[in-house]
Amino acid sequence: MENEKIIEGVLQEFAGLARHPRKSGHEKEVSDYIAARLRQLGASVVQDEVNNIIADVPATKGYEDVPLTIIQGHMDMVCVAKPGRAYDPLKDPITIKRDGKTLSADGTSLGADDGMAIAISMFLIQQDFAHGPLRLIFTVDEEVGMTGATHLDSQYVQDAHYVINCDSESVDVICVASAGSVHTYFSRPVSWQEAEGTAALKITASGFIGGHSGETINQGKSNAIKALALVLQRLHQAGISYTLASYDGGDAANAIPSLAQAVIVLSDADADKACQLTAEGEAAHKAVYGAVETTLSLKAEKTDVPEKTISKADSRAIVQILNLLHFGVFAMNQHLPKLPDLSSNIGTIHIGADSVDIQYFPRSSSDARLQEMLLSLPVFAEVTGFTFKASAPAPAWSENTHSVLTPAMTAVYEKELGRTPRIEAMHGGLETGYFFAMNPDLDIVSVGPTTFAIHSADESVDLETVAEVTRVIAGTLTALKK
Repeated sequence: MENEKIIEGVLQEFAGLARHPRKSGHEKEVSDYIAARLRQLGASVVQDEVNNIIADVPATKGYEDVPLTIIQGHMDMVCVAKPGRAYDPLKDPITIKRDGKTLSADGTSLGADDGMAIAISMFLIQQDFAHGPLRLIFTVDEEVGMTGATHLDSQYVQDAHYVINCDSESVDVICVASAGSVHTYFSRPVSWQEAEGTAALKITASGFIGGHSGETINQGKSNAIKALALVLQRLHQAGISYTLASYDGGDAANAIPSLAQAVIVLSDADADKACQLTAEGEAAHKAVYGAVETTLSLKAEKTDVPEKTISKADSRAIVQILNLLHFGVFAMNQHLPKLPDLSSNIGTIHIGADSVDIQYFPRSSSDARLQEMLLSLPVFAEVTGFTFKASAPAPAWSENTHSVLTPAMTAVYEKELGRTPRIEAMHGGLETGYFFAMNPDLDIVSVGPTTFAIHSADESVDLETVAEVTRVIAGTLTALKK
């Protein structure tokens, strides 16, 4: 298969996918589209109760005895738009743009994570190459709640031997293990009162890089929500009394927030000092993060005094908990020095009519270490008057030290691409953990084209690597006969 032919074929399938909105938790439309397209391509399709797609493709002649291989990805995407870009993720399609060898979207996230898995799979089953029996599994809600993986009937995994997950972000990496994670939620009722101050400031943390809270958590980034909380703590320590009229930031639990804003009400006499302290906070933050966060900004500007704010006690509790909650890496892996072993992200905050709600997202390559963290987080809630809830943890996936699939795929890389891939574990969460929990005998790898700035409005994918990973998957499926 020639690269340009592969790229054009995959892009045709991806364009069809991009016409259907697929925000996490709202995948019915795109699931129906995928099911119809796969049936059109001759696959035997099951669409389960949560809209997962399970599609069986028979082996080619002479390959009937090769063990069943699952090719897997997820259909939902993190929906993010650039400031000022009109975008309804429940209704609007993704407008894709091809710039030379790169694919991106017009002001929104692209959805290559993980739409490329689906597009590549659809392309592959139309090609004439030798392979054993295949099962395509495309799940829902991977980005938020892992609903698809947790509700998948284990019968679709128990009879398989190999799994090729297509949710990695670098073509030169074969991933052989991934982190577990847990969605946690802090909430506190708020009481509103008439604004008592004579001045108001809008404090904005902007220009932060953002991005994936697993794969890029160890790159020295900051977090806009956390940076804003540090400024507000600076005002408190300077003796400035204020109440919050709003505090909003972040788009998703697993995306490092690039923007956060708060409106505070205070006395007119303190307004100029608060602006000065914000500027000092910006300088201090740049001293720590400026080498990486080269465009970060922390600015205070005067605005109209709102009619209402939340109480002083509520305002203080919010700043307290955001300063208590850690962002970034807690510990590095002792065996793989570049791999975080435990990290966490403050993903979103919003003050609503009745409560303030925060999403906090820890990850770990050790299930035991994640459980240990879950013991301590309720303490932060207790001391600040918040309630704490946690979803069921997503399990980690451990490396198969007797893998047949990894060396087979490595050999195909060397033959097809002329280079040796890196064998790595990843700190991002993959659905492979659930597959591994259902069938610990599975031989699993994760691969994917090279993508950039996923979970952000700058997301893009290198099209040459789309062709390369497609060739590698096809070659590996043929090589499993041996």
